[in-house]
Amino acid sequence: MNTTYLFKEETTNGQKKLRIGTRDEFNSVMQMNKELGEKNRRYFIREKSLDTSQPDLLIIEVDRSEYLEWKKEQVARSRNYRLGKQYSQLSLERTVQASSQGKLDEPALYGEDPGFEDVLAGVMLDELREELRKWKPWAVDMLDIYMKNGAEICAVMFADRYGVAERTARRYVCHFEQKIKKFLEG
Repeated sequence: MNTTYLFKEETTNGQKKLRIGTRDEFNSVMQMNKELGEKNRRYFIREKSLDTSQPDLLIIEVDRSEYLEWKKEQVARSRNYRLGKQYSQLSLERTVQASSQGKLDEPALYGEDPGFEDVLAGVMLDELREELRKWKPWAVDMLDIYMKNGAEICAVMFADRYGVAERTARRYVCHFEQKIKKFLEG
């Protein structure tokens, strides 16, 4: 990728035109910019050429107002790109094809979207919490302890927290595990 530096230059008749400069010249201008105030600085924008066979990077000197407008567009583009990565896109063709073959289910809709599994796990965990809350008042607390520490430590911590014997807590853990198995199966 070639980098071309274009600097503004005032001609003898007062018009401004762009001239090609060097990397050293650009670096010296950037060094001087650090010492100048915002009003006196020289501003540059970066543009990529549209030629895909031989991409070039153009660094062009512009007025402050033009630079601020360019910067605003770049910030918006970056923000939209970052936010757009949070959403997945569904192919309408894929959905129609799957429904015509009688295979319209969640994997057909979401395909290879890596975030789908995480979202589905989060939804299932919320549903499990609600089911456990209806089943026993202490079950959600046990779920948190179980997920952080496993079955062995869960019984001990649960016994300490609720003031029951460890044997009773282990029995609660067994009932709790059976409840979760039933939830996941059906």
